[in-house]
Amino acid sequence: MHRCPHPYHLTKRRRYIERGALLFVLLGLALSFIAGRFSVNSVEAYQLENDHLRQAVKQLSETHKEWNKKQDFVEAAKKINAYAEKESRLALSQLHDELSDTKEQLAFYQRVVAPETIIKGLHVSSFEISAINETGEYQYELIIAQGASQKRAIKGRYSLSIEGQLSGVETSLAFEQLTKKLFKTKGFSFRYYEILTGKIKLPQKFKPQQVNVIIQPSFKNSKPVERRWMWQEVLKRN
Repeated sequence: MHRCPHPYHLTKRRRYIERGALLFVLLGLALSFIAGRFSVNSVEAYQLENDHLRQAVKQLSETHKEWNKKQDFVEAAKKINAYAEKESRLALSQLHDELSDTKEQLAFYQRVVAPETIIKGLHVSSFEISAINETGEYQYELIIAQGASQKRAIKGRYSLSIEGQLSGVETSLAFEQLTKKLFKTKGFSFRYYEILTGKIKLPQKFKPQQVNVIIQPSFKNSKPVERRWMWQEVLKRN
């Protein structure tokens, strides 16, 4: 297009350009304002969403703490239950042992005292041996009794011997060998029953197999009472 060099036409063209530039600037400002509003709205929405997320995280943390407390409580309850069960089993076991001991004592006293279960004459109620240490020392307990129909005390002496193998050879150890003392017998005296105890020591490499107990009353024409047990029968387990 032909451009006129006349000043009037140049001024008019400049005005058009200035007006266009002004409109362009105004349009840019308007777009910037609108974009800024949208940007502000986006920041506010982000902050609001962030606040919501923080609140959710806080609630989740509190819930997690509550569940941890509940889990700790459950674990503690399990431990308490396990301990209570263990104590209950132990108490039941002790009660069972006490009941067994009571039954044994009751049976013993019935044999000794009860008229309906009278055992006439002298007899061995029980015999037990328990290890004291690992060097061959043992504690024995011999209970002897007489029937309740007997009106007088009974006296006498007793002895024991142990048969077994010493270094592969059949051997019988007498009372004095077991006690390392000179006496061959020990005395007793009782009305209903007596618990006789003592210590014995077995030689090294001696394997006991049988225990023999002889009770000799002091009355004239009294016959000795003799009992034999296998070693494993009278050995008390710890």
